[in-house]
Amino acid sequence: MSVISWNCRGLAASATVSELHSMCKQIKPAIVFLIETRAREGTIKKLKRRLHFENVFHIEPQGLSGGLCLLWNEIYNIDIYFWCDNHIKARIDDRKGKIWTCNFIYENPCFGRRKEQWRAVTENNCNEGEPQLFIGDFNDILSQEEKIGLHLKSQSQVKEFRQFVDMNCLMDLDLKGGRFTWFSNPRNGFITREKIDRALANWEWRALYQHASLTALPAISSDHCPIVLNINQVQRREKSFKFEAFWVDHDECENVVRKGWDKGNIHGCDWKGITRKMENCKEERKKWSKKTFKHAVKEIHKLKDELKKLQDSNLTQEKQEMIQSIKENITVLWKQEEKYWGQKVRLKWLKWGDKNTTFFHATTIQRRERNRIDKLKNEDGSWMKDRKEIMKHIEEHFEALFTSNSNRNVAATLNKIQAKVTEDMNRG
Repeated sequence: MSVISWNCRGLAASATVSELHSMCKQIKPAIVFLIETRAREGTIKKLKRRLHFENVFHIEPQGLSGGLCLLWNEIYNIDIYFWCDNHIKARIDDRKGKIWTCNFIYENPCFGRRKEQWRAVTENNCNEGEPQLFIGDFNDILSQEEKIGLHLKSQSQVKEFRQFVDMNCLMDLDLKGGRFTWFSNPRNGFITREKIDRALANWEWRALYQHASLTALPAISSDHCPIVLNINQVQRREKSFKFEAFWVDHDECENVVRKGWDKGNIHGCDWKGITRKMENCKEERKKWSKKTFKHAVKEIHKLKDELKKLQDSNLTQEKQEMIQSIKENITVLWKQEEKYWGQKVRLKWLKWGDKNTTFFHATTIQRRERNRIDKLKNEDGSWMKDRKEIMKHIEEHFEALFTSNSNRNVAATLNKIQAKVTEDMNRG
């Protein structure tokens, strides 16, 4: 299920319509948002028929510039309840129980007006706490790294846009397929590039669509790249073993490690023995963790229900002790959940105690999407998209990289290295 947003810079050119038709045929988006259409109602209706969309909503251009168009199919139930020359606001129901607000944005190229629009959107944003997405052409950047050109972006403009993002509690979705979305005409032999087309989402929307990804397509007939938001769920993958930081807080953790390390008689070389011991430790910890630790969030909800029932009943001495015990267990689970997400987010500068699990969770989701390998180019230039094929190619690459084709005599080199560990030390 995909959403395309594109500043097409006019629908008069046949190349633009052909590019749009090609995109829709290949991606099959549920929603298409077009910016600067510069087209009247008749042209928009023809476009709707050619692209085979069931619904359309458009805003007429002002003179020879502007104009917005929203096309969608019945896979979504879309209720448009606010619009102006540069903003369409809609409530979207995906007919699977997920309802969210989408703001289709085209911000004014003039900074003064853009500044007023940011503040107006923030003041009128009544959807805080609900899943919310902003997508389109923002004509602004969040940092100087998002622009390459002869001149830096005004710091006041960057600050104003960042303030808008912060005030609305939004996060920038990572862009794949290229760093920039807009390219200027050559000036003094130099082309300015900026990332001004993007998608911003609040935490509630990101939690709703954890695997959503944003991709920039090549800019062909327009100086803007079309951006494609894919919110499809990816298949759940087998998890690899990881040592959880909160295990250390449990009294049994050390004994479990010792049990795994001392388990069984190991035969063969020393390296094989160490590897076997590590595998034994991993298996013991996995069994112990599954038996000892429960899903923190579910357990917290369960304990809260028990606590509520106890507090509503006659508070005997025994029940007061049970209440105190439940409160202590909830506190332990809160710390466990915080450490769990703190470890996954991999922020080395942030230690336990920040009490910001939501931030950890959101950052982890972003990092997962950034690190996910969707496709890989082979030696012959072809793309591999199948996960098993990609994994096999990576294994073969590193196996060849670390395999020697010739017998090397390293004894002469090793003999020149002074020994630091003597035989007596080894025997001791």
